[in-house]
Amino acid sequence: MTIPVQRQASIQPIKQWSPIWIVPLAAIGIGIWMLYYSYQNQGPMVILIAPHAEGIVAGKTPVKSRSVDVGQVVSVNLTADLKQVEIKVRMRPDTEPLLNAESQFWVVRPQVSRSGITGLNTLLSGAYIELQPGDSDRTVLHHNLLEIPPVASAEAAGIRIRLRSEDTGVLSVGDPVLYRGYEVGTVEQSLFDMRERQMLYQLFIRAPYDTLVTDNVRFWQASGVSFELTPDGVRVDVASIASLISGGVSFDVLEGWPAGERVTSDTEFALFPNKNSIHDGMYSQYVEYLLFFEESVRGLKAGAPVEYRGVRVGTVVSVPFFFSMSHPLETSFDKGVPVLIRIETGRLYENISTEQVKQQLARGAEQGLRGILKTSSLLTGGLYIDLDMVDELEVPWQAMEYAGYAVLPTARGGLSNIEQKVLMALEKMIQLPVEPLLQEGTRTLAQATTVMAEMEQVMRQLEGYLAQPALQQAPEQLSQSLQQLEQLLQAFGPESQTHQRLNSNLQQFEQLQRDLQPLLHTLNQRSNALIFQATPDADPEPRRARP
Repeated sequence: MTIPVQRQASIQPIKQWSPIWIVPLAAIGIGIWMLYYSYQNQGPMVILIAPHAEGIVAGKTPVKSRSVDVGQVVSVNLTADLKQVEIKVRMRPDTEPLLNAESQFWVVRPQVSRSGITGLNTLLSGAYIELQPGDSDRTVLHHNLLEIPPVASAEAAGIRIRLRSEDTGVLSVGDPVLYRGYEVGTVEQSLFDMRERQMLYQLFIRAPYDTLVTDNVRFWQASGVSFELTPDGVRVDVASIASLISGGVSFDVLEGWPAGERVTSDTEFALFPNKNSIHDGMYSQYVEYLLFFEESVRGLKAGAPVEYRGVRVGTVVSVPFFFSMSHPLETSFDKGVPVLIRIETGRLYENISTEQVKQQLARGAEQGLRGILKTSSLLTGGLYIDLDMVDELEVPWQAMEYAGYAVLPTARGGLSNIEQKVLMALEKMIQLPVEPLLQEGTRTLAQATTVMAEMEQVMRQLEGYLAQPALQQAPEQLSQSLQQLEQLLQAFGPESQTHQRLNSNLQQFEQLQRDLQPLLHTLNQRSNALIFQATPDADPEPRRARP
């Protein structure tokens, strides 16, 4: 049996191009074109730096501006130093104008703040990044992700001002800005200036209330409820409900001041603790004096007023004041407790210099001006210093200085002054010569006893004299005499016969007087008329007139 020989097939290459390769080549070309088109038409890549990536997911978290999607987070990684988070965001095409130096990014999530509850729509959709574009012309692709959303947008109508305060932590972002109790703005930023060691706040006051901010306004903390106990009573001021919950800042023009001119953005003002402290901060020119009080200064605090007959002229600076003193306790034992005060020129009258204040106070001290501690409130026991004239001066005052400060004389006042006078009176009573006075009093009492005995003897003699029968009959005899006198007066009454006879005799006497008048007239002219017959006189003739 013969086995057939096997032949090996020969392979010949295909010399013709197959049209099947058109499909993959076209797909590759389309893919390359799509990659090129996508690369050419994709938006810019923005890098955001944040302290953490809470709520941010790569490939899911969108970036929105005015509720419109403008980009998406593509990656979330730690930075090279492992201290922060780097978030890369791919923006959509034509969004480059939104990315400038003033643009701001922050995460929108459910949040409860002083201004209310925000971000409730993210409970179902998840957190997203909000983009607020700025007005700058410089494009920036590297930004910091804000932890707190900005209060107002950059293009919002209004004014931004800055406040400086010595107190830290008095205001927070979101606190209201009030004008006479009405909310007109918000606190935007709260920073601490390390170099100046002060708090720096940025406020945004929206239009049209920005016109109220002038160069004469003053800002102070609005704590919601202001409780003040003064000698005039209790004063309670309530600003608003918002400030009652979270505090805030108020501003206004002081009473009697002009409105002033409008200010520009970034103008800086001082933040005062309260409205009353504004007046205290206005007096920058003053003269410092040192007072030594021999009585207790408990209740006298720094900031207490210094008054002159009820008018405030200064402020207490330090109680006690031991600075610049080598032996403070010895000084307190010898001279009294030192208290440093300021006499503020602005509280007196306009255009007065510190030199004039020094001269007037020196002259007043020579004439009896003294510093006296007085009680400002019986409830709190607070004290203040009253400058007043004292009439009774024990030793004339001579100008002096101590520890580099001019010294004003002091005097005791109030209860301390009464106590001192009582002690002086007791001391004088102790120094009185008591034994001679007692001896003289004993002699006086003996003499008084003798006089009393003599008076008792006289009274007994008088009683014996009054007991005689003649004196006892005297009242009856006197009564009889009065009755007889009454009868005599009745006999001469108008209706009695004696009175009528006297009246008739008087009438006859008047008639006789009238009858004798012609005779008396004739005898006056001619005394011999009773002997010789009187001839009647010729009638008188008037004289003729002279030629």
